[in-house]
Amino acid sequence: MQNQLLRTIRDEHQSLEAMLHALQTVLARGPGDTPERYFELVTSMLVYIKEFSEHVHFPKEIELLFPTVLEVAPDTVRAVARLEKSHRQSVAELVELQTLLSAWQQGYDMASNHRTAFERAVARVCQSYLEQIRMEEVSILPAAEQLVKDTQWRKLVMNHHKAATDGQLVALDEGEYELMYNRIALWLTRFLTHKGLAHE
Repeated sequence: MQNQLLRTIRDEHQSLEAMLHALQTVLARGPGDTPERYFELVTSMLVYIKEFSEHVHFPKEIELLFPTVLEVAPDTVRAVARLEKSHRQSVAELVELQTLLSAWQQGYDMASNHRTAFERAVARVCQSYLEQIRMEEVSILPAAEQLVKDTQWRKLVMNHHKAATDGQLVALDEGEYELMYNRIALWLTRFLTHKGLAHE
């Protein structure tokens, strides 16, 4: 149970890291002569990062991982508090990125200032988010692996599933996010190879 949960969290870290790096790659490439495809791709990437983080990844950490680690490793309290704050900020910052992108897109012909604001904000948010992931990988996940017992993980996950069944938590189909991720990966490949986007 422990290994399954931590493996899932690490897999999600890898997916988010890949999407953040891909976003930076697309920004470095720029709209070129296909701004419609560029804006559609970047919009989809921002939606994925925000929605997957808020509704799938962060709940696992906030509701399952962090409280359990704090029980067995109280010295992680400052790191956990910082991460919880960073999670809240990340969601708000990703919403702001969508607003900045929309402003740039709407005024594209006169958009040098909007573009600069958006690209600077993306660089800042990506750096912050990647630092969150690194902190979790260095400070939180090793403590969980070393100190949390299998019986604790089983009880925790059972309670989490019961809360979802009782309607206390929103049950989400994580497969939908996997489909979204794969679709964006296909669009990214086509954008970078100038083959365009196809709605499949």
